[in-house]
Amino acid sequence: MGCVLTNRALPCTVFQKVSHIWRTMNRIVRCVIAVMILAALSSASVLSASLTVCDYEPPESRVADLSLLGSFNWVDGAYADDRNRSISASFVGDYTAMFSSPSFGQDLDARTEFRADDSGWTASLFGSGSLRSFFPVGGADAATNTSSTALFGVGAVGFALSTRSSIEVDLTAGLGAGRFRDVTPLAQAIAIQDKLLDLGELLAPVSDTALLDLAQILGTVGPTDDEKVVELVERLVATDLLAGVDVGVRGLLAVEDILLSSDETSLCGRDLQARVGLSAMFVPEFKLSTTGIVVARYAAVPDPVSQFTSSAEMKIRLLQPDQMNVLAKVAYARRLPDGWTARADYRLNVDRMWSDLTATVFSHVASANLTTQIFGAVGLSLVGSAQYMTGDEEMTFSLALYMEADLF
Repeated sequence: MGCVLTNRALPCTVFQKVSHIWRTMNRIVRCVIAVMILAALSSASVLSASLTVCDYEPPESRVADLSLLGSFNWVDGAYADDRNRSISASFVGDYTAMFSSPSFGQDLDARTEFRADDSGWTASLFGSGSLRSFFPVGGADAATNTSSTALFGVGAVGFALSTRSSIEVDLTAGLGAGRFRDVTPLAQAIAIQDKLLDLGELLAPVSDTALLDLAQILGTVGPTDDEKVVELVERLVATDLLAGVDVGVRGLLAVEDILLSSDETSLCGRDLQARVGLSAMFVPEFKLSTTGIVVARYAAVPDPVSQFTSSAEMKIRLLQPDQMNVLAKVAYARRLPDGWTARADYRLNVDRMWSDLTATVFSHVASANLTTQIFGAVGLSLVGSAQYMTGDEEMTFSLALYMEADLF
């Protein structure tokens, strides 16, 4: 008879228990590796170009994004007899902030959601924040420490609160390597070049050096947008590739549209973190444990109008290593003509005796959405998703119509 790891299990040898845990971790690790392989394959097209968006190295990166979404949802749940088919409404707030300089970095992500349906209402809040201090690599001056292999010390706090499930907070610290960069200026510079080529304002693509100069102008903090346009035009004139003596009216309008566009930030980079600390669970029962967390993240911009991101996080209770939680995500977004944006996401969650000591739960969520700007920073999104969780009789499908306001 095999060794069954439950509260009613027969006595097991240490070897059997370790072997069982190792096999389980192997399956989880394979899932995480698959996510990272997808990230590597996605970036293959980037490596084939002479200059890529991810070649841009800003002296520092500042990103802040706050959006509010309201939606109506149609849901066909996990039961085969459709007894939980319903219509619901929700309100979602998302905030993301990132700052990265040669010596210091910080991240903050928060999401709050209120949802109302036939069975009542729920509220949830998820988020994480971290502070990083970068170490000079190989004795290098900190001012030049912008490499994606930069070493750092990190402290982080994570939280998950819900009116219908667990309330959990973790506080950890550790070491890591890597860095993320805001490469939006170079993506905009390439978009400006391509638009001017389409309009006939440019006779040929500019050099890589000129593109990087345009990106530096766009990424400079301080000058107004009008001042940046003047500098951009002067740099383009210096290339001697303009069809005329200056950029025409249509070209200037195109440059201003790209400069003022509300497109999402383009990020490149990778990092790997290993942290140790405490995790406290308050609901359904109080539990305090020492926790180890390993995080791997990757972001690439295959071309100026697309963004790929992936991440994998593994949390393990150090004194009970068979208790773990793994969350892996992959996302791809692409801007389409006429102001449309398409996005696809996949999320895998493995909860092995983390929330419930008697259960191992796998959860798969895939979603796709199509967004268009109605006016200004207000967009309309149609979102479809499919979800399957261990124990479900069938997949849960949902359709949602979102009205989104991108405040900044």
